[in-house]
Amino acid sequence: MEERYPESWIITLWQLVDANPLAVDIGARMGAAIVLPEAQGLLISLVQHCENLEEALETYLANTDLDNPSESWQVTRTNNYIQLAFRFVSGKPYPRCAVVYKMVSLCHWAEHLFGQRIPTCWAEFSFPKPRYVDLLQLLLPYELRFDSDRNAFVFPEEALSLPLRQRNRHLKGILEQRISRLDFVGKGQSVEKRVRQLLRENLAAYNSIDSLAQALCMSRVTLYRKLKEAKTSFSRLLDEERRQLFARHRHRSVVQLCDLLGFRDASAYYKARKRWNVKPG
Repeated sequence: MEERYPESWIITLWQLVDANPLAVDIGARMGAAIVLPEAQGLLISLVQHCENLEEALETYLANTDLDNPSESWQVTRTNNYIQLAFRFVSGKPYPRCAVVYKMVSLCHWAEHLFGQRIPTCWAEFSFPKPRYVDLLQLLLPYELRFDSDRNAFVFPEEALSLPLRQRNRHLKGILEQRISRLDFVGKGQSVEKRVRQLLRENLAAYNSIDSLAQALCMSRVTLYRKLKEAKTSFSRLLDEERRQLFARHRHRSVVQLCDLLGFRDASAYYKARKRWNVKPG
């Protein structure tokens, strides 16, 4: 962690591999092969000492900078299902094989940490069915859906209570202390950064603390606390992102801006404009 390679090197390596016609399934094969105890990094070491899947997800999402700051994970709960969607942040030219690697490796790490497969309903991929679909089906033994608008795992909500087999609160505390002493880009701002990312992706959908907390797989109280520790707040971040989005789209109609900025009505919109010292027109 103290001597990380530049991310640009990693992206270049992925692009070189992706351009090799003899390595079309490299992401899937690497994702399955790298899941070894000796390859376990700081983030997985931390996650393995959580109590259950729900805490493991919260811990993983709060510390993705330990793995790759360009990863964006989003958790939503709908109709008793948990939907865990993955993508790389915009502007990072990771190829498809890197996405497959991340999806497969996460699945196999979970199997290693829990001592069993997470009961998964299906997995989605944002690309057409690949030539190596048989290998992918072998590695991810549940329904696979392609040509989706996202990359995601969907599993029943009750799976959140699954216990980890090696959980140890004392060791988790030691690892958290170690992480707090690390000096790397993104340290201390992961929750704030993830909140901003979600607001920028869809401000209308995440303009409430409850929807954000659900997407981040943490309680409302926990999100409040983490933002306070980062010396900010949900209302402050929401207002800042709204103002920046307004500046880029101020030419639109009031109705369009209310929808885009997540305001309930025009009255709330005009109050915000007044607070921003924006003249009508």
